[in-house]
Amino acid sequence: MNRIEAQSISGQRDNAIIGGSSLVEPDVIVGFRYHPDCGPAVIGAHAMLRKGTIIYADERVGDYFQTGHYAVIRAFVRAGDYCTLLNHSCLEGIVRLGTGVRIMTNTYIPSRTWIGDHVFIGPGVTFLNDRAPGRVEPMPTPCGATIEDDVMIGGGATILPGITIGARSFIAAGAVVVRDVPPDSMVKGVPGKIGPLAPELRRPCSRQLSIQPLDIWHPNGCNPGASIWPKYWPQQWED
Repeated sequence: MNRIEAQSISGQRDNAIIGGSSLVEPDVIVGFRYHPDCGPAVIGAHAMLRKGTIIYADERVGDYFQTGHYAVIRAFVRAGDYCTLLNHSCLEGIVRLGTGVRIMTNTYIPSRTWIGDHVFIGPGVTFLNDRAPGRVEPMPTPCGATIEDDVMIGGGATILPGITIGARSFIAAGAVVVRDVPPDSMVKGVPGKIGPLAPELRRPCSRQLSIQPLDIWHPNGCNPGASIWPKYWPQQWED
């Protein structure tokens, strides 16, 4: 069985600057030259870039950045520290991520989307930046959503263009968010219905979730071994 070896890489590469103590697996491109006049991609320290990741030129990414396999980040993305972009997810360029933003697998975030600090975005979430693409003349500049701090977005949700989701709001799985959401709100259903957030959810996102120097699969982390297998399942790992 082949094992993917991550190399410890830092310093200046071809059109990229990568901070110290970073790990880069094979088949990763950092600083992809999409234009002859593009600038470098700058990635902070302690990054973990997994196989198949493509990071364009003209990036500014903080420390402890982690990607899953085959993540794509197009140009002019600014991201704070402790951000994660998992497998087959895409930042379409001209996107801002704050500190502690975790984006799960198969998520699409288009250009001109602003995301605050300590935001969790579940798997399969789709953001949009144009309500009538190709049907309005003159063609307007796309405008994505604005997501304020400590928002939780459940898997499979759809976020329509130009809306603002207020701080600490919770978007239920599968909801379609069609209008602005006040802070401390719950949105569920299709189209999304806005209601008050339950008292037990009226709090910031857990920093244990948003600030993770190492994820569970990081080669420098502690390998839990078979102890990670749920004890309540009828078949145990050793069976």
